[in-house]
Amino acid sequence: MSLALAVCVHATSSKCKPFCEDKTHDWDDKCTWGGCSGCTECSAPVCKPFCVDKTHAWDNKCTWVGCNGCTECIVPEPECKPFCEDKTQGWDDKCTWGGCNGCTECSSPPPMCKPFCDDKTQDWDDKLL
Repeated sequence: MSLALAVCVHATSSKCKPFCEDKTHDWDDKCTWGGCSGCTECSAPVCKPFCVDKTHAWDNKCTWVGCNGCTECIVPEPECKPFCEDKTQGWDDKCTWGGCNGCTECSSPPPMCKPFCDDKTQDWDDKLL
């Protein structure tokens, strides 16, 4: 791919500014710059070394730029394995197990609508707050 073509491809993305391609810094650095996070080189989540080095809790670090690709931040897809039905523990316990959190018994019921909700004229988004 020629440089001209690469610049053209990047310029079509409103979140990837032309200067991102022009600068000689590593993409690891450029992906943290305003105007470069939308570049195709930045689309894969990364795990920067500082994520492991810092002593903050992972639920906090997983919100940081550069840490969302760390294995500690990857949330597994919910699943319902056959053993979930067979075990005798209550579903309150089983729903906390890996492999059972996707079972239908673990899904939350929809929130109840208070009677006054229908009478109010605000948007539903405002009423949900």
